[in-house]
Amino acid sequence: MKVITEYKVSLYCCMMNDCTKTYSTKFNLKRHVEITHLKQKKHKCEHCNRFFVSQQNLKEHTFTHTGARPYQCTVCGEFFRQISQLSLHRRNHDMQEKPKGYCIDAEDLASKPMSLTELVIQRIMDYPFV
Repeated sequence: MKVITEYKVSLYCCMMNDCTKTYSTKFNLKRHVEITHLKQKKHKCEHCNRFFVSQQNLKEHTFTHTGARPYQCTVCGEFFRQISQLSLHRRNHDMQEKPKGYCIDAEDLASKPMSLTELVIQRIMDYPFV
């Protein structure tokens, strides 16, 4: 018995100049064009009347008015207003556990009151580029 498998692939391509984005749904393509190319901002803050491109951006902006910091680090318990701030903070913990791409002595970390990220930046700046 011969089994024939048929695949349907639909791609919706952005037709704006030099844009190579493709999407699997018309909705996602429409959202891309509205936000990226037409710069539409549909979500309005009820506190200051600013507009934002996404509901998530508006939600995180609203925390500036309420003072809320709902995103908590599971390692140290610190709270953040934006999930992106938590993600950046979490990378510091990840790098301290397993430094990737850099060879930094543990003595350097213990002797200097700076984060691992600051230490890496300092090392890069001190490197003698020829």
